[in-house]
This record gives sequence, structure tokens and C-alpha cells, in this order.
Amino acid sequence: MKSFKSLFWPCFALAIGSLVPAVALAAPTVDNYSLNTSAFYTSGNYGRAQSTDIFYLPVTAGFATGRWALDLTLPYIQVTGAGNVIPNIGAVNAPSSTRRTRSGMGDVRMSATYRAYQDNKEGLAVDLGMKVKLGTASYANGLGTGKNDYALQVGVSKSLGHLLLSGTVGYQVHGSPARIHLRNVAYGEADAIYRFSRRNSLGFSVLSSGALTATSSNPLLTAAYYKHVFDRDWSAMFYALKGFSNGSPDYGAGASIKYSFAG
Repeated sequence: MKSFKSLFWPCFALAIGSLVPAVALAAPTVDNYSLNTSAFYTSGNYGRAQSTDIFYLPVTAGFATGRWALDLTLPYIQVTGAGNVIPNIGAVNAPSSTRRTRSGMGDVRMSATYRAYQDNKEGLAVDLGMKVKLGTASYANGLGTGKNDYALQVGVSKSLGHLLLSGTVGYQVHGSPARIHLRNVAYGEADAIYRFSRRNSLGFSVLSSGALTATSSNPLLTAAYYKHVFDRDWSAMFYALKGFSNGSPDYGAGASIKYSFAG
């Protein structure tokens, strides 16, 4: 069960990579490969006077075989603001008087998901997941922490005809850069995805986590998304979000396109 968060979680962590909501419970019977590219924009003031705008452009390669699904994400990121917001963390220091733009490689992300339980008759599935964020984004340029993060999670999904309900809970361990202490936090997500035709589906997600620093707010946001399947190989998705705390971006929007093929 890949959720909306799996593509979108890096943007959620800004307050809070590849996003593909599941609309089927069946694990692949043959090896499957995929390549997904996205463009995502968020903006928010994170409780400060000036807003920070972040453009996130990840490319994700995926491989699924049997009960296993693996992903590797290589992103480009651009941050425009007063230098007081770190992507995936939020506001961490006093803003400068000059608004500037910084850009470069983002954090490389890897994930592995194992389908631990599946009952097609009851439409029920349980997934166990592990995520690793490598600190490849520059801390000196304010693009990341420069430290590695690790997370474990469990997700449960239930199919009710054309409606798929799912929930995920996890725990993330953060590496802390110099002069900033980051907390290890629990996080959670609830999703509802409705497939109203063979090619089209709509989804809605609510995401939150614990506060990452002693002075920050708990991230909380909602996201809505639409997915269209062009054919057996190609699909696209469009999504928008709204934040409800100083630990989240105020709003965001993006799109992705995915190519899949059997091995």
C-alpha cells in the first residue's frame, strides 16, 4: 500500500519522496519497474513575518517484486526566503533582512515496503515500511540538515468496493545539525481514495507528526489529489495541500507523471 505521503512526505516535512495512492490491494505477480517525476511548490510563513517558497523536483525509480516494493528518490530543491526555514524541518532561527534564493541537490531518499498480510476476499492488507533520508542537501546553504534520518512505519488498508481507506503510523529518528536539536517524532496519516472509473480516482489525506523542535508547532495539513491512468504504462496525478499550523506550509500544489513496465 503506497500512500499519498510516500511522494508527498518531504513537502509535509517542510512544515512536516514518489506519490502514488493505492487503488488496488493485490501485490504484483510479476516484477514491475517504474519511473516517476514530479514538480511541487509550497509556500508558508511558518509563524514568521516573511514567507518561504520551496520548489521540489524529485525523480523516483521504483521496483516491486512479490511482497516487496523499493523506491529511490533523487531530488532538486529551490528555496526562496529569509533563510530561517530549512526544508523538511520548518523555521529554526531568526530571519535575515535579505530575501534570497538557494538551490541544489535535495536529500536522497530510499524506502522499502513489505506486504506482511493480504486478504483479497476481505479487502484487507497490512504493510511494513522502512524509510531512509540521506543528508545530501547542503546545510550551509539552508537546503537540508546535512544529517541522515530513519523511519519505521506500519500501514493498514481496507477496500470497500471503489473506496479504499488506509491509515499509517510511524516513528522517525532525526539527525541533528550543529546548533539545532531535532526531536525524534511519531507521525500518522489517514487516506480515503475513491476510484470512480477504471482510469480516474480522487483522494484525500490528513497528515500530522510531533513537533520537530522545542519551539516549533506540530505539523498538520490536508491534501487532495486526482489521478488519471492513460494506459497500462502511463499515469499522471495532480495535487494540492492546505496547512493548518505554523509547522506546515500554508498551501502547495503540484503534479507528477509516472511510467511503469513489467520486467
